[in-house]
Amino acid sequence: MSSNNLDNTKLEAERGDIPLLPKERIWGFWEFTYANSALAIATWAFLIGGATALFVGPKEGIAAIVIGNILGVVIMALSTCVACGKYGIEQFTFLRSMFGKNGSRLVYLLAVVGLTMGWLAVLGLMFGRSISGVMVLITEQKPDPQELLVYVAAFASILLTAWVVARGPTSIKIFNTIVAPALLLVMCAMLYLIFDNYSFAELMVLPALDAPFDDKRVNFMIAIEINMAAGFSWWPYIGNLARLSKNQRTAFWPNVIGVFGAAVLGEVVGLLAAATYGDSDPTVWMPHIGGLVFGVVALLFVSFANVTSMINILYTSIVGLRQVVGKQLRQMRWEVLVILFCIVPAVIVFVAPGIYDGFFIFLVWTSALNSSLAGICIADFFVLRRQRVNLRNVFAPEDDPALRFWKGFNPIALIALLVGFIIYVVLFNPQTLDNISIFQFISASLPSCLLAGLVHFTLTRMFAAKMGWGDYPTADSDMYDRKAAGMTAQAQSRTKE
Repeated sequence: MSSNNLDNTKLEAERGDIPLLPKERIWGFWEFTYANSALAIATWAFLIGGATALFVGPKEGIAAIVIGNILGVVIMALSTCVACGKYGIEQFTFLRSMFGKNGSRLVYLLAVVGLTMGWLAVLGLMFGRSISGVMVLITEQKPDPQELLVYVAAFASILLTAWVVARGPTSIKIFNTIVAPALLLVMCAMLYLIFDNYSFAELMVLPALDAPFDDKRVNFMIAIEINMAAGFSWWPYIGNLARLSKNQRTAFWPNVIGVFGAAVLGEVVGLLAAATYGDSDPTVWMPHIGGLVFGVVALLFVSFANVTSMINILYTSIVGLRQVVGKQLRQMRWEVLVILFCIVPAVIVFVAPGIYDGFFIFLVWTSALNSSLAGICIADFFVLRRQRVNLRNVFAPEDDPALRFWKGFNPIALIALLVGFIIYVVLFNPQTLDNISIFQFISASLPSCLLAGLVHFTLTRMFAAKMGWGDYPTADSDMYDRKAAGMTAQAQSRTKE
């Protein structure tokens, strides 16, 4: 095979057109841990910690952060990373096996396009406020979150993000490897300075900033729900990062160290600082922790942490978009597609900056969708398909019957998704915080995840085989096992070439 063909094949694999072979994957255990840490170590971790401080004090808040994040991250990683790490397959291409080809497009539009553009705008505004905070420290002026510098810096962060993503995953790897360890040190320094100013006992007796309910159990469960939402919020993105990892173990465990560990550290810092200084916005309390020099350094590092998160979610979104929209989009130059995708977030920064102040409501709404999707993915891949998927069917033409379901949609998975979403909102309304009494004991994300998976499993067992949908294995599925190995054989032949 010529060098040009090899380069083209490498680009196709990196950009999601074909599965990545193990030798083509760029992330080992620690590289993927760095990538995950870079995702989690951002101003939004501080904001989530600050949002937690609104409902509970530091003592209950730390428990809520640990409980919520470990549940959300583990369920999220099981539902996306294991399969993508096993096959090296793009996440939304893989969803064809569950939702059908048109169904996977619908899920992409729901879970990625709107949310990613919102996240990029929120993170861009965080970057802008951090840069503004640096200037406030240097010039000793009164902070103004609406000043022009905030918007200009936010726009610049989106441009920087587009530039790095346009250069491909190798640049992303280098960026993550440099930034993530430095940010981890900054967070540890912040934690040290907080405990240097206040004793542990003093911190643990601080009250919630604005507890909305008289019942402490309800406030505590909302705090847990916010942190579960933080874990589930990675669902649309982490699979397309995991496909770059060497194997299934490397795809799964770095999430526990990186996303969970780094997020908990950042959120605990945000929680303690918000409770101590009375404001959940890190650009407000950060300068007070360690003085002028440390405040400037910390704000600069944290602002660029936002860029690492923006880079990772933009890359995974573009990879998915190229697969779900069609051949015409895959023929468009990667760099052009990246720039076009960034136009809407840049516009949001200027016309709807209030999205920043509604951060935690936006975050929790995402969990109403992502928790249901996680339950469906776990039920389908681990239980119904026994961790075996026929990649021939996944990459087959649109009219191939194996994964066509009904006109390209799997009604069973879509019904399960709707049921999970509805049960979430019935238990807990993210917009109003209204909830029913059982919410304080079972949360909303866990029932949504469990019920969506159960509905998907039950209806699939009852109807899929009769309808000839999905090529699900049966008790005598030797033929299925042989078919599932087909793509592996093709991949091996490609390696020899």
